[in-house]
Amino acid sequence: MTNWRHLGRHVLIVALAAALLGFGMSGGTAWVGLGRGGAALAAEAPSGTINLYTSESEDDINLLVGDFMKRTPGVTVRVFRAGTGPVEAKVQAEQQAGKIQADLLYFADIGFLHDLSTKGLLASYLPPASRGVPREFHYDGNQEHEVRLIFNVLGFNTMAVHFKPTTWWDLAAPRYRGKAGMPNPFISGAAFANVGTFASMKGFGWDYYRALKKNDVQILNANGDVIQKLSTSEIAVGSIVDFFVRFAKSQGSPVDYIVPSEGAVLIPTPIAIVKATSNLPAAEAFVNYLYTPDAQALFVQRSYIPVLPGVPLPAGAPPLSSIKIIQPNLTYINTHRDEIKKTFTDIFGVQ
Repeated sequence: MTNWRHLGRHVLIVALAAALLGFGMSGGTAWVGLGRGGAALAAEAPSGTINLYTSESEDDINLLVGDFMKRTPGVTVRVFRAGTGPVEAKVQAEQQAGKIQADLLYFADIGFLHDLSTKGLLASYLPPASRGVPREFHYDGNQEHEVRLIFNVLGFNTMAVHFKPTTWWDLAAPRYRGKAGMPNPFISGAAFANVGTFASMKGFGWDYYRALKKNDVQILNANGDVIQKLSTSEIAVGSIVDFFVRFAKSQGSPVDYIVPSEGAVLIPTPIAIVKATSNLPAAEAFVNYLYTPDAQALFVQRSYIPVLPGVPLPAGAPPLSSIKIIQPNLTYINTHRDEIKKTFTDIFGVQ
């Protein structure tokens, strides 16, 4: 810092500090830039309205959007929230009508977003606040961004299960006949990623899902329905995203989860900016905000595993180094999407 003081340009220090902190999004807003010769220039703060289409839970998205708007008072975020399937249907309908009305898309179907990317419909942006986040969590040339980490695991009711499940095949075990559940992959993007990945895996394939059907596994709606039924012991075990179980357990529900012996399935849940947005500065500001320590702390508060290095894990979350991870088979999912939907419908009679 001694060299900076010799420069005697305190405003330049402020500008650089703001840039390093992700344009001042943490703990206040400081919108500044550097002009020729290093002179500090005031930049116009983001303003106006942006539309966010998301499958995130209402509580989660209200928490994040509320905090963002408090820190960026010139921006209003309008939210359309539904399951991944309905969100995608809305996007597709708007595509056919001529223009996607969303500025931001945030849901658990990277394959759908990848398809939009290949059609040139998403914007490339590298958030300054994501400094230190591995590049592998920015997809398609910085067009989609992972802002927290979630996994599909096996949840169970601690009062209803006498022997902890150990494998994904436990969902097909006779002792859980009619008492096992999973989300509907046509509603939950996380469930669709699970189904597509297992359908392509040796040792699983479609025979796995035929075994689940034979065991009367309940096809519920979203992950929220699975945790509700686990908490009330309406089902004993279920395929579910990990944070739902951690949060319910922290609230006193008799639930827990295990990483099956085959591994936990990483579920991409990226956010992307629609290229045709009419308010790019505000859309970029929101994505950047999600990487700030303030936003990452809110993710932890909601029991998510943070993606930003150095942020403490939520209570009950195992170290990432201890988790055997199954990477989703995105190539298979992207090229067999219609086949996955048809085969699942043929087996379970749902769509």
